[in-house]
Amino acid sequence: MEKQDATRSLRERVGINVLPTDQVSLVAHLVELEEAGVEHAWLSFGPLGAPDLLTTLAAAVARTSQLKLGTYVVQVSSRHPVLMAQQALSLNSLAPGRLRLGIGTGSPAHATHLYGVTMDAPLTYLREYIQVLRPLLERGEVHHQGRYFSVDATLPGATHVPLYISALGVGAFRLAGEVTDGALPYMAPISYLLNTALPALNAGAQKAGRSRPPVVAHVPVAFTEDRATALRVGRQTFRFMTTLPHYRNMFFAAGFTEQEVDAVSDRFVESLLVFGDEGKIRDRLQELLTTTEIDALALGLVPISDATQEGLHLARFVGRL
Repeated sequence: MEKQDATRSLRERVGINVLPTDQVSLVAHLVELEEAGVEHAWLSFGPLGAPDLLTTLAAAVARTSQLKLGTYVVQVSSRHPVLMAQQALSLNSLAPGRLRLGIGTGSPAHATHLYGVTMDAPLTYLREYIQVLRPLLERGEVHHQGRYFSVDATLPGATHVPLYISALGVGAFRLAGEVTDGALPYMAPISYLLNTALPALNAGAQKAGRSRPPVVAHVPVAFTEDRATALRVGRQTFRFMTTLPHYRNMFFAAGFTEQEVDAVSDRFVESLLVFGDEGKIRDRLQELLTTTEIDALALGLVPISDATQEGLHLARFVGRL
């Protein structure tokens, strides 16, 4: 079991969110992260054709020895929960205690178009998916008859693989609090996490009679002291997310107007992006982890000019925290 936040160093609570590239480059970058002293790496889901996250992690664990590796996230429509459990347990056997399995529904339309999976009630689907997956991970056995899955299965190598889910809306945070080991909110303003997400996470945990699981906040960072530059690159980076309906709903719930979201306003960008020199960024991370209930951070690089060099800069920065 991981240490409580009060006894964990800043470096133990700050990881790096890695965007998908080709498999060879991605694995090489994960090796660089470990060499730089980074403790946690989270691999983001990419577009169709991007590397499969669990397959990539299988290659990465063979070339690393300490780095904790998580998925942020694997779409549940892409594989049956029994297969998901088989892959996770296989990875854990190769790298005991190093895997954090993050899963999510993604877009229901995407699920239907690519995989032929009908997800008319995404959170209901995800809950049932977890009802099949979690017993297989922890006990190696499940007998389940439900709306979406009928499963009688046993698997070897059962253990506790920390299971996280992606969460944007209140319902997902409640589900995370009730039945998972943590929530993975992507591109969520800190104010939204504090005022909406964490109360929902707490409510789910209370309903289940358990302690609140952690939230791992995705925090975009840029190494620039020039505000105008930070706003420009932030606006370019975040614009696509403002076109996605489920993200728009979250941004509206966070208190942004439709005009602010459509314009990717300065206030909007600054609600998401942490920028400055190393000292300023470190101070902000320290503030988030010591003065709020946020448990851990996954930093996503917003490059200014050279993504490769700035990626190495971020790795060394996190490794020195």
